[in-house]
Amino acid sequence: MKSVTLDNWQYKASDSDKWSNSKPGDTCEIHPDLEFNGEIPPLFEDDNERHLQWIGEKDWEYKSTFQNDGGFSTYQLIFEGLDTFADVYLNGELILSTESMFIEYTVDVTGKVKEGANELRIYFKAAIFIARDLEKKHFKALGFNGESSRMQIRKAQYHYGWDWGPNYMTCGPYRPIRFIGYDYKIDDVYVKTTIKSDVVDVEVESDIIADKDLTFNIEVTDPDGSVENHKATVHKGKNSTKFTIKDAKLWFPFSHGTPYLYNFKFTLVDDKVVHEIQKKIGMRKVELIQETFDDQEGTSFYFKVNDVPIYSSGSNWIPGHSFQTELTTDDYEKWLQLMVDGYQNMIRIWGGGYYEQDVFYDLCDEKGILIWHDFMFACGQYPGYKEFIDLVSEEVRTQLKRIRNHCSLTVFAGNNEDYQVAEQRGLTWDKDDLSGDYSKTNFPARTIYENTLPTLMKKYLESVPYHPGSPWGGKESADPTVGDMHQWNVWHGNQEKYQDWYRLGGRFVSEFGMEALPSRKTYEQCITDKTELYPQSYLVDFHNKADGFERRLALYVIENIKVEGLDFDSWIYATQLMQSECLGYAYRCWRREWRGDKKRYSSGAIVWQINDCWPVASWALIDFYRRPKLAYYSVKRESKPLGVGMYRNQWKKPDPNLDVDQKEGAPFDYREVHYNIDIWGVNSSLTDVEGELKVDVYNVTTGEVLDSFSENVVMKSNQTTEFVKEFKITNKSPVVVYSRVVKDGTIICSAADWPQPIKYLKFPDREVKITVEDGQVTLSTNKPVKGVEILLENDNFIHDNGFDIFPGDGQVVKVNNLKKTDVVKINYYQKGY
Repeated sequence: MKSVTLDNWQYKASDSDKWSNSKPGDTCEIHPDLEFNGEIPPLFEDDNERHLQWIGEKDWEYKSTFQNDGGFSTYQLIFEGLDTFADVYLNGELILSTESMFIEYTVDVTGKVKEGANELRIYFKAAIFIARDLEKKHFKALGFNGESSRMQIRKAQYHYGWDWGPNYMTCGPYRPIRFIGYDYKIDDVYVKTTIKSDVVDVEVESDIIADKDLTFNIEVTDPDGSVENHKATVHKGKNSTKFTIKDAKLWFPFSHGTPYLYNFKFTLVDDKVVHEIQKKIGMRKVELIQETFDDQEGTSFYFKVNDVPIYSSGSNWIPGHSFQTELTTDDYEKWLQLMVDGYQNMIRIWGGGYYEQDVFYDLCDEKGILIWHDFMFACGQYPGYKEFIDLVSEEVRTQLKRIRNHCSLTVFAGNNEDYQVAEQRGLTWDKDDLSGDYSKTNFPARTIYENTLPTLMKKYLESVPYHPGSPWGGKESADPTVGDMHQWNVWHGNQEKYQDWYRLGGRFVSEFGMEALPSRKTYEQCITDKTELYPQSYLVDFHNKADGFERRLALYVIENIKVEGLDFDSWIYATQLMQSECLGYAYRCWRREWRGDKKRYSSGAIVWQINDCWPVASWALIDFYRRPKLAYYSVKRESKPLGVGMYRNQWKKPDPNLDVDQKEGAPFDYREVHYNIDIWGVNSSLTDVEGELKVDVYNVTTGEVLDSFSENVVMKSNQTTEFVKEFKITNKSPVVVYSRVVKDGTIICSAADWPQPIKYLKFPDREVKITVEDGQVTLSTNKPVKGVEILLENDNFIHDNGFDIFPGDGQVVKVNNLKKTDVVKINYYQKGY
């Protein structure tokens, strides 16, 4: 067998005769190509997006040549991804017309390809006009974000613009095109495993293209390097080869074990090797557990891997760039390593992007990151007519076969928020109607989510759980007692106070978030007019696509943070500190509810979102240029295997004579406020941890220690352990409670609970000392300090940031590649008091 990947692409507008060279490589998209050749200004600078909409309104052509040396009986062209409506010509002959960017197309070109040079030309039609025509033919859909016609076509929905991304309707051969020649071929191989303790039954399903029986060798190399071989005779079509692996090393997410992988090498032999494939396989079993409780309504919603319950702490993943061809293997490596460094064991591939590149799944397998995978439907009322369902079915078939050998796949969800759109936009549907035919209703895509997709999952990937949507659960998608939920009543919706996260949680919160501005450096890279670098400028606002962001950001900042000034740096710090406080609060509250067997009341927090697709102010923890915001670190601290949680309860004695509404915050309610603190420990490891809980209560203003106590504690494995219930604290002065668990003289986890909102606090006479050494920064303080930010001239990765410091417990922070001579500055809350 021989395989050639096409490169050396050229492109032109359909109404032009001028061909230009594409960017070097084997994949192309029209926008990056135009920028590469200087035909348009930089795509992400200033407001250039506004002036480049014409690109998506034109037809474009691509061409390349490839060599055929002959010598084989069969030839194919494999198109891994064409975006979206394309006519493909081989040596002037039409061989393929496409209408989905998600389908991998294979075309037999035996007899059409010639020996020597061959030309492949692809004509891409403007998808936006085809979508609008389909909308006129079928119906105008309801949805959130983007033009309504987007739901009529199978194209990455975020290309239409989202509340965090630009509107760039691109096209091109965005994934590789391969020309292959063969006599015999392994067309597909699927490794199915059944876990029985440390014994694994393996079944290798292979699909062979051959006209006679051949030998099929399977070489299995375990994580220690030991090799075993299995041999079978295979014939044309489907084959099954079974064997057992004893003393197997099972794959676990990094948070609960080691992500062991086995290397499988498959060779097809006819006197000599005629085809070879290699795959890395993890031995694991995954289950979605939805069981009733003895003492609460609803059911659990958590995952087991190899019979071990997993608390899922993670992030949503949007496409890492507005143009997929711009992402490299190194980009994916760095992004996913940031997940691991942040102790985030689950990543959710959101349904408005695309099925990811192979390297994404490879790296999740290797690093031990669980994948929640949406099918590619997002925030809309999709069609359900036969031709559309047939197109979706082929998409799902090709994608599941491509990625199903990946052990990191944990659950597939039918869509993102489509049921929520149906509820909020008044679509009528009977949840008890399970007929499977909803083509004549105004929610026709139920046919896809409740019939088509589960049927295809059962056929191609039965070992991974299927969930009809996200969110999806009980009587409505926002039901906190069943299934998963998207909690957007902080920021969107009711715009609740984030201090109320504890009552806004659910069984599994798969979306929630808070906006913040990115680094000043990021704005300096995308805004050329430096007089625009202030919080309310036109270009700063242009790089924020969220509806109503000015009011909402101001609301949350002004409610919670004392703003030192409205200069750019102060506003950036204020928004980032507010986001950090907000998200850390959510993880802390919800993780408390992971209380052990039959009491796993809340089992996952997946923040929106980890990344951006261009330089923008958004909900991302890390901005487009991979600069972490302070919230990345607060989420990291709350996601560590060992942690301390605290919650401040407050109450007032009821007064029947008080003629005001006696709810929190009522005006003219001057009753005395009483406070107490709950303290608990969290432990996601699989062994109990003993230690000493130490608690100090400080007067925030003076720094005086008002109370202290300690006790021996045991942090029970894979659950929350309650330490202290309703410890009374003074109400005579603002106090911060600092708790830590100490083992063998070392703090293994710590946390602080500050009076809310922190804007009322005063921090006079703070002195923070800093020492810079190669590879680390050491900080100490004379009094409690909040939100310490380390600032570097370069972008060396800082392992912790935005933290609090207390007297006697200095912070030693690792910084990659830091030199003792580097300039290091610090900022902290109310530094300029």
